[in-house]
Amino acid sequence: MNFASLDKKHNIVFDDSGQEASLKFLRKKSTRTLKELVSARGNKVAYAHYLWSHFDAKSSAEEFWSEQLSKLSWSTELEQKINDVKTYLSKQDESKWLNEVLRYLPPEHFFKTTAYLNLGYDHIVFGEDIALNLNSHQFNMDKRESVYYLIHELAHAGYVRYHPLPQLWDIKTNGELLKVAKFLTHLEGMGVLSALRLRILEGGLLDNDYKTLLNSSEKSRRINQYFMLFNKLKRDLNKKISEPLTQFFDTMSGRKTRLWYITGCYMAQEIEKRQGNESLGKLVKQGSEEFFNTYLEFADKLGN
Repeated sequence: MNFASLDKKHNIVFDDSGQEASLKFLRKKSTRTLKELVSARGNKVAYAHYLWSHFDAKSSAEEFWSEQLSKLSWSTELEQKINDVKTYLSKQDESKWLNEVLRYLPPEHFFKTTAYLNLGYDHIVFGEDIALNLNSHQFNMDKRESVYYLIHELAHAGYVRYHPLPQLWDIKTNGELLKVAKFLTHLEGMGVLSALRLRILEGGLLDNDYKTLLNSSEKSRRINQYFMLFNKLKRDLNKKISEPLTQFFDTMSGRKTRLWYITGCYMAQEIEKRQGNESLGKLVKQGSEEFFNTYLEFADKLGN
């Protein structure tokens, strides 16, 4: 499946080479199919993201993909499920999902992005390209999730046009960690918000982020937890970090917490209520410092 955006202003190309190479490897594991697997463009992007996000990682591409796909066994049922999701995604009206993403990006924004359709490594952005895991459990439960996560990851691709992913391995102090936390809160919050309107319109609320956002008490608890950690860093910006960074990232983004996803979306919603979605598009371009300053000004006035 290789097709380009119908909107001539944008260049969004879908590439399923990673998925095809992964299925070939699962059908018959060999040195040759493993080499094809790690050489596929989409799998290269996913591995590069893995090295970025796991900055102490030692696994080679071969080791990484062998481990990721060890959780899967080839079957006609597996292949059919993956192809069903891919077919569903390819048949969706592009204007439906593209307009949801553009709602929260600067008006002059244009995409130059490849959306890689992969297996075995969850949805990511790297550079201005993205990758989706077609074997996602949520995609199998509700194929609409593939569209919602396409929106989510394209929102990230739009964001990193203006602000490249930070170098996580350079973090040494609370101040440096706080800066990265602001970046990822803004990035993930805009991803969650970008898919929210369509999810509500269609009743596509399978994802736990949205269940939390629609549960006022649980949402408040997560936001309070986030700002406790945020303010702890803020109190001593020059302090050297003593605890493993992975502990902080697990707390902020782990499946049971999702703190910067929930808090970032909430902050963006509060700004949108007061200033409209055009303001959020401008803030994507201006960056996370201005995003936080804008939100905190509202929060201070409200006594939050």
